[in-house]
Parts: sequence; structure tokens; C-alpha cells
Amino acid sequence: MLLQLENTNPENINKLLSFARENHLELSVIDDIENNHFLPGKPLTQIQLKQMIENSRKSGMISLENAHKTITDSKFD
Repeated sequence: MLLQLENTNPENINKLLSFARENHLELSVIDDIENNHFLPGKPLTQIQLKQMIENSRKSGMISLENAHKTITDSKFD
């Protein structure tokens, strides 16, 4: 699972990491300077992203098949 935290600071990140350790949850920061992690494929286009958001709002979820197809198709655009 990938989470994006917005409007936070290092102190809050440290609190979150401490909470995870105390509750035996594996949580790690992936955008540290030393680490270079890349998600496969190209970013979704505005149209693909809009369609995915609209589908999720209508149904309350995005099907795994739909998300996989959209992401896989974007690799080859």
C-alpha cells in the first residue's frame, strides 16, 4: 500500500513511524534521499485519472481488474 501524506512535518512523520513500530506494523518512508524507488510505467494521463476517479465515485471502489488494465495500458502508450 502506498500512502501520500500532505501538510505534515518531520515530527508528525516520526510519531507515525513510532506508532507503527509499537503496533508491530511495517511502515517505511520510500522517498528518502538514499533510496530511489520507482513505480513501473508512465504516469496516468488526465483522461485516465479522471475516468478512474469517476468510476470509483460511482461505485465506491475501483475494481482491481480496471485499475490493473489502466495502469498496464499506460506502460505502452
